[in-house]
Amino acid sequence: METVSSLDSPESENGLARRAAAGEEAAFEELVGRYSRPILDYCRRLVGDATAAEDLAQEVFVKFYLALSSFDPSRAVSPFLYRIAHNHCMDWLRKKKVPTVPLVWEDEDGGAREVEAPDSSLAPDALFERAEVARAIDEALASLPPTYRSALIMRHRQGLTYEEIAEALDTPLGTVKARIHRGREKLQQKLAKYV
Repeated sequence: METVSSLDSPESENGLARRAAAGEEAAFEELVGRYSRPILDYCRRLVGDATAAEDLAQEVFVKFYLALSSFDPSRAVSPFLYRIAHNHCMDWLRKKKVPTVPLVWEDEDGGAREVEAPDSSLAPDALFERAEVARAIDEALASLPPTYRSALIMRHRQGLTYEEIAEALDTPLGTVKARIHRGREKLQQKLAKYV
């Protein structure tokens, strides 16, 4: 019999989910250990509030535990877990009605400002510029509608495939591809200053 720590494939995650559903605490703890950081990151990026994201992520794992009895072990664990996280965060956003941040990418003179790409040195100027670009990306992402933001986060931050995203969002594959495409276009428009 394999030990919990030696399980690294998606099939083994299904085995962990089966064992967790049967009440094996160590199997559930292993799943939480594997997914706690990605789910917390997903929640934080989707809702834009680090404190709320911590609470939401914990609540996601409670819901995941309660839903393990309905988990189909022939399917992957990550889309099932991300569906719970997505639905929970969207419910929170609907209740909270988080305002979006308007972004203006023009100079005071009304013209577009060109920014040179940061070099790879660790000079303070380069580090500041990288931090500024990262902040701008986070703000631009936060300003997108949640449907685009969610799909982009799952694809580019969490590394899920289009198929896994479609399963997690319970949305047709074509819709997922369209959301990601439109979300990228909107981000590109908002980040034109940095391109």
